[in-house]
Amino acid sequence: RNIGLGHDFLRHITRCRILLFVLDIAGSEGRHPIEDLQSLRREINLYDPRLSERPWYVVANKMDLPDASENLRALEDRFPEREIVPISANRSDGLDELRSRLARWLSDNTEETAGEKLVGTEETVAAE
Repeated sequence: RNIGLGHDFLRHITRCRILLFVLDIAGSEGRHPIEDLQSLRREINLYDPRLSERPWYVVANKMDLPDASENLRALEDRFPEREIVPISANRSDGLDELRSRLARWLSDNTEETAGEKLVGTEETVAAE
């Protein structure tokens, strides 16, 4: 199959306090950002349902391309409770806002406030 995130990557994210999904919001390459996000979330849940309980946020990249604004509105409508940061990495638009929010998200979600102990410590990851 060789599709999806891969178990090595998924084992790695078990040590993350938050999950940050960076989407191609313009839908270039014939992809749809909402479907991409749902697919990623589904794959993470199948790997370890506890990871789905982690705080997660969305970065909407490629805002400088056609269809980006329309797709961003659709994403915001589909996930109204989610914080979504629109950026254009190519033009460096929105990067200061992203840095600011990332700092806040990380400080809001320390290991202690994230609920249960992080899934997969260094020892268990190394043993797998």
